[in-house]
Amino acid sequence: MADLFDVVQFIEDAPSLVMKPGPANGAATQAAVVFDDVGKVFAGARGEPTTALANVSMQVTRGEVFGMIGRSGAGKSTLLRLVNGLEKPSAGAVRVNGVSVGELDERGLVTLRRRIGMVFQHFNLLSAKTVRENIALPLKIAGVPKAAIDKKVDALLELVGLSAKRDAYPASLSGGQKQRVGIARALVTDPDILLCDEATSALDPETTQAILALLRDINRRLNLTIVLITHEMEVIREVCDTVAVIERGEVVEHGPVWRVFGDPQHDATRALLRTLVHDLPTDLAERVRPVRNLAQDDARILLDVRFTGADAHEPDLGALAAALSFDGGQVNFVHGGIDRIQGHAQGRLVISAQVRADADRPAQIQVAALLERARRYANHVEVLGYV
Repeated sequence: MADLFDVVQFIEDAPSLVMKPGPANGAATQAAVVFDDVGKVFAGARGEPTTALANVSMQVTRGEVFGMIGRSGAGKSTLLRLVNGLEKPSAGAVRVNGVSVGELDERGLVTLRRRIGMVFQHFNLLSAKTVRENIALPLKIAGVPKAAIDKKVDALLELVGLSAKRDAYPASLSGGQKQRVGIARALVTDPDILLCDEATSALDPETTQAILALLRDINRRLNLTIVLITHEMEVIREVCDTVAVIERGEVVEHGPVWRVFGDPQHDATRALLRTLVHDLPTDLAERVRPVRNLAQDDARILLDVRFTGADAHEPDLGALAAALSFDGGQVNFVHGGIDRIQGHAQGRLVISAQVRADADRPAQIQVAALLERARRYANHVEVLGYV
C-alpha cells in the first residue's frame, strides 16, 4: 500500500512535472544528496516514540549508483522517503541538489519532485492503460503536447527494450517487462535522480540481472544519479558504486563497494555477505580438527586465505602455492574463488598444505612457518585446523 500511495502522490504532482534542463556544468561535481546527522522518530501504536533513524551522515555523489542495504526494518525505506519528501527528518537535514527537503512547503516539494523519478517494488502500473499510456501519463496530465509525448515515450520504449509492447496491457507482461515500464515511467520527466525501492526483489534471478544491467546502462548513458535500497548483496555487487549498510537505523559501514565487500568491518555487513562468501563445505568442515591436537606426524593444514582487493597487483596464486610447498609438501586449492569488483580482485580460498612434523620440527613451528609465508601473498590468513 505504501508503494501505491507514493505513485499516486507523484501522479498528483504531475501537472508541474514539465521537463526541465539538468544542472548547470558548474554544479556537476556537487553532491546530489546529502544526509547531515539525520534522525527520524515515529510515534508507536501506543504513542511511544520509535527511533527509525539516528545520526545518519553521508552523501551521494552526482552520477553514481548508490546502494543502501540492510535487513527488514533497518530503516532503508525511511531514508529513501526522506529524499523525495514523503517523510521529513525529526533531526538533521536532507539536502537534494543543495536544497533542504525538510524545510520545503508543498509548492517546494512539487518543484523538488520534478527532478526525482521513482521505481517501485511492485510496479504499480495502471491495469486499464497500455504500456505507452502508463509511461505517458505524467506528461499527459502535465499538458505536454501530444507530439512531444509521442517522441519521448517512443525513445524510452526503445531505451528499455519494449518498443514491441507499446500497445500491450500490464496483465500480458512478465514481471521484468512490467519493471521496465516502471523504469520508463520514472524517466519520462528527465529526472536528475532515480530512486529504486527494492526494484528487483519481486523478480527471478535471471530477470534481476537484466534489470540491473538496464539500470547501469541508464546510469552511464544519462549520467543519472541512482539511489537504490535492497536487502540483496548480489544487487549491490552488480550495479552499485558505493554502499551504505544500515542496521537498526544507523549507518554502520559506508564506502566503495569493492572495499566493503573485500574487507567488511561490521558484523551486520559480514552477516549480509554470508550468502556470497565461499564458506567451508559441510563434508570438509566435519573433518577439520583443532591444530592444538596436531600430532608429530604428517598432516594437512587448512588455511583460510583472503584477498581484499586493496593491493594494486593481482593475487599471485602460483607464488603462494610455491611458498606453501617450501619443503616439498603438497598444496591443494580446496574451495573458494576470486571475483572482480570495480576492477579489484578479491575473494577467499581454502588451501590445504602438507606439514611434515617430527621431533626436530614440531608441528606448531611448521604451522607458524606456513602462516608467515602465506601472509606475504594475501591480505588475511588464518588456520582453520587440520584434516
